[in-house]
Formats: sequence, structure tokens, C-alpha cells
Amino acid sequence: MPLTRLPNRFFVLLALLITLAVAACTGPENVYIADEDDNGQSVTMSVGDMLQLMLAENPTTGYTWAIVTNDEGVLALSGEPAYEVESSAIGAGGTKTFMFQAVAPGTSVLQMVNAQQWETPVEPAETFTLTIQVVE
Repeated sequence: MPLTRLPNRFFVLLALLITLAVAACTGPENVYIADEDDNGQSVTMSVGDMLQLMLAENPTTGYTWAIVTNDEGVLALSGEPAYEVESSAIGAGGTKTFMFQAVAPGTSVLQMVNAQQWETPVEPAETFTLTIQVVE
């Protein structure tokens, strides 16, 4: 094999590896970010898109956010919600982040309550509703 051909093959192989690495790292096409300001709103997403919902929460009071209604055949919860505290102060609140993925065309009305979940009946301190329309 001539020495002049080796660099060409090396660059072709390198380009192929880079292309495969980039393809493997690509995430959803769109990530929609929602918070308390989006309560009562509607959003249209495509299959494969993600919804990041961030809601203020203070679990030290016993009040936590929970999903009341959601069509998981349209909008699936992706993993466990994450909680990030605002400060190191005792009793400080923070933000709970839910990740959802649009998995099929349709409509889901996502309803959440911030309540002491052990109470019966549950009396929420806050509610959150977001209507999600998922298209192809």
C-alpha cells in the first residue's frame, strides 16, 4: 500500500467515527420548558419532543407535587422527578423538575397538585394544568 493512500483512509475513517458519535449524542429535536407561569396553557409538541416542567416545592412542609391525571400513552414521564434546593438554609424550598416525552399523537391534560399526599381527601395548596397536543 502506498504511503500517500494511508492518510486518505485515515481521514475517511475519522469522518465516519465523528458522524457516528454525533448521531449517538443527538437528543430530542425540541425541549419545551414550562413553569408556574404556564398554568392553564396549551402546547403543541411533536412525537419525540421533551417537556421539562419546573414547579416550586418545599417538601419540608409536607407539600409535594404529584401527577393527578396524564395520558401516558401520549405523554410519558421520563425518569424520576429531580429536586433542587434553593439554598442550604434549614427548611428552604426549591424546584421539582419533571421530564416528559411525547410518545404518540393525541392530547393529554396534565394535572398536578401540590398537597400533603397522605391527607384524605387531598386538599391541594396549588394546582397546575397544562394541555399537551402531540402531533406526528
